[in-house]
Parts: sequence; C-alpha cells; structure tokens
Amino acid sequence: MFAAAMALPPAPALPSQPAKELIGDACYNELQQREKKTLWSYTAERHSNNHIFLERVIETVDGPVRHVVATDGHPPTPAQIEGENVRHQQLLKNPAGRREIQRQRDDDDKTIEELLRIIPEAFIFEDQGREGQSERIAFHPNPGFKPKTYEQRILHALDGIVFIDLHEKRIARLSGSLGTRVKFGYGLIGRVEQGGTTEITRVQLSPGVWKTSMEKIDIEGRFVMLKTINKHQDESRTGFEPVAPDTTFAQALNQIEEK
Repeated sequence: MFAAAMALPPAPALPSQPAKELIGDACYNELQQREKKTLWSYTAERHSNNHIFLERVIETVDGPVRHVVATDGHPPTPAQIEGENVRHQQLLKNPAGRREIQRQRDDDDKTIEELLRIIPEAFIFEDQGREGQSERIAFHPNPGFKPKTYEQRILHALDGIVFIDLHEKRIARLSGSLGTRVKFGYGLIGRVEQGGTTEITRVQLSPGVWKTSMEKIDIEGRFVMLKTINKHQDESRTGFEPVAPDTTFAQALNQIEEK
C-alpha cells in the first residue's frame, strides 16, 4: 500500500499570481456570489452584554428571522418564549417595519459591495507565502488612494492579514486593526478610535458558495451630535442549510414553530 501511494503522481501545483491580482480575483468572485442572493439557515452563537445567545437564523426575502433557543446554555424561560413570539408577531403584522429592516440590510449590502470594489486599489499588498491551500497576504493602506466615503475612510485605515483560498480564489480569513484614529470634519463631525479590530472567517458550503462562519468586530468612536459608535459583534455560525430562494418572513416563522 505504501508503494502504491508513493507511485501516485504529485498533486498539480496551484498557479502563482501577484498578490494584488489574487485579491482582485477574490473580491470579484465574492461580488459574483452576492448577485445570486442565495438564502440559508444556520445556528448562531452570539456573545453580547456578557451573555451567550444560541439562535436559529433563517434568511428570507424580507430579512433574517432570528429565534433564541438558549441563553448561557439554558433553554429560554416561558417569559422569554412569550417575548420572542410577541416580537415575531409584531414584525409579521408590520410590513413597514420589515421593509425598514430590509432597507437597512440593502444599504449594508450596497456598502459592502462598494468596499469590495475598491479593496484592490485601497491597499498595498505583501505576499507572505503559502499556508496550506491558502496564500497569506499582508495589507497596508495605500497612501495614493483617496477615499470618497466615511466607510471607505475607515476601511482604508486598516492594517492586517488576509488568507486567500487558492482553489476557489476566495477570502478564507481576514484580520485587521485600525492603525490610526479616523476623523471626520477634523473631528467635529465624528471619529473612529485607533486600535479597533475586525476578524472574519469564511467557510465553503459548495463550489463557488462561501459564507461567514465567524465575525468579531470591536470598533468605538463618536459621530454627529455626540452619538456614540459602538460596533461590538462576536458571532459564530454553524449548520448552514440552503433555504428556498422565495422564502418569506411568515414561512420562516412557520418553520421555527414546527421545530
């Protein structure tokens, strides 16, 4: 058996690419997937306010439905179950509220897509070699790039590392930190503090389809009229399953009730 294994031809070497070109391909492939707008269900473990919430999440055409199944390892109390049901029914009977949630998601999606398009030009990339089936690439702000929006300015301040899967040319992992404080209007409009961090891990579900399986964001600042910006998110996701592309909010609630 050992001799037979030794006789097998070596796996073909993956073609090498300049780091910037590889990043560009990964961003393009992500944009292509986002255009398909597939829906999924999954289990999310969310850390918030010193508690751990286990939730079932079903993506729908009206936005995601989130249902808490455990808090700090314990099943929800009858009062918590009642609160969840009331919240769901309020959204079900309030199309304007659902449209507002979806509008916010659409705005977020549009921002993410704009950021993906500028990433290849916004940074200077340094290829740090292969790790397994991924290429490790460091990125630093490109001083020649001129951000046009607040979101672009925050993104452009990041320094970090990204791992690109070489088979599918997709972002597999990313970690970055804000190397400088970002000011808007010389600090009069707002600011985002130096040292904020972001970590993302992606998982392949099928050929060409990747989803975020872990997301940690820790950013603080102030913006307009002393409103505090606190973006603290710590969530991991498992058990991805495809959902029918026309699934509605009401249908997702029925699926949850049947469990």
